[in-house]
Amino acid sequence: MTQSSPTRFVADRMLGRLARMLRLLGYDTEYSPQMTTSQLQEIARRGQRVVLTRGQAQKRFPNLYNVFSVQSENATEQLREIVERFKLEVRAGLWTRCTLCNGSIERVEKATVAGLVPPKVFEVYEEFYRCASCGHIYWQGSHVERILKNLAAVLGSPSE
Repeated sequence: MTQSSPTRFVADRMLGRLARMLRLLGYDTEYSPQMTTSQLQEIARRGQRVVLTRGQAQKRFPNLYNVFSVQSENATEQLREIVERFKLEVRAGLWTRCTLCNGSIERVEKATVAGLVPPKVFEVYEEFYRCASCGHIYWQGSHVERILKNLAAVLGSPSE
């Protein structure tokens, strides 16, 4: 990240897609659909995170100053709101966090993923990445171009 102290988030149960998109951009974003309001507050306090929610933030989190309530119901518009509000860098951290668990993604040798990805994927691609926390394997398939195009439509061109 280019920021000296990147903004970290915790998203409530209504914002799962937004959490995944923030992780895609490289932002540390805790999320679980089972998290209660008190758990969100504790995680925010302990981890110096901004709580992301929808609706009446001051009513749900009266003792927290670091709460942001997104207005849109659409996840891509929510992402735009967050990027604009917190002036987030949208290029530097791309593909550095696992969209599933928020862990760090590391490049791995191709041989280490043999048998863990579809045979055709193993044959076609040379670069593979793995989440250090959950072990999910990533590669830059055709979906990457689609994701970048969608992000560019919402945020400007993150692939520049």
